[in-house]
Amino acid sequence: MQASGHEYSRIFETLLQDSQDAIALCDTDTVILKINRAFTELFGHTAAEAVGKRLDHLVATTPEMIANSDSQVDRIKIWERVFTEAVRRTRKDGSTVPVSIEGNVFRLANGEALVLWNYRELPGEEDPA
Repeated sequence: MQASGHEYSRIFETLLQDSQDAIALCDTDTVILKINRAFTELFGHTAAEAVGKRLDHLVATTPEMIANSDSQVDRIKIWERVFTEAVRRTRKDGSTVPVSIEGNVFRLANGEALVLWNYRELPGEEDPA
């Protein structure tokens, strides 16, 4: 059975929204195109607040976080997969959360490059602030 474009869109949306990982789909300049429910639960930003904003402006708010984020984006732009085991990122309320981050870049059939950023909360570390 061959799935139609509409079916693929529905499948993608279901996979995105049902993922336990916090996911942000971005362009290569880290502008958010779509987030899932887990992203909203982890970071506090709704889709209406996040879409169209730069991902690093929402979740990387200290000089250390920004430097780490910039390094990840530089690697993504040369088609490297990014995996960071343990860093802190900022929630909407200003608290920080320990996460692992995975970034994967892929090219659509029309040549457009997109980046899928997966965040997974790491247990056990409270916000020192």
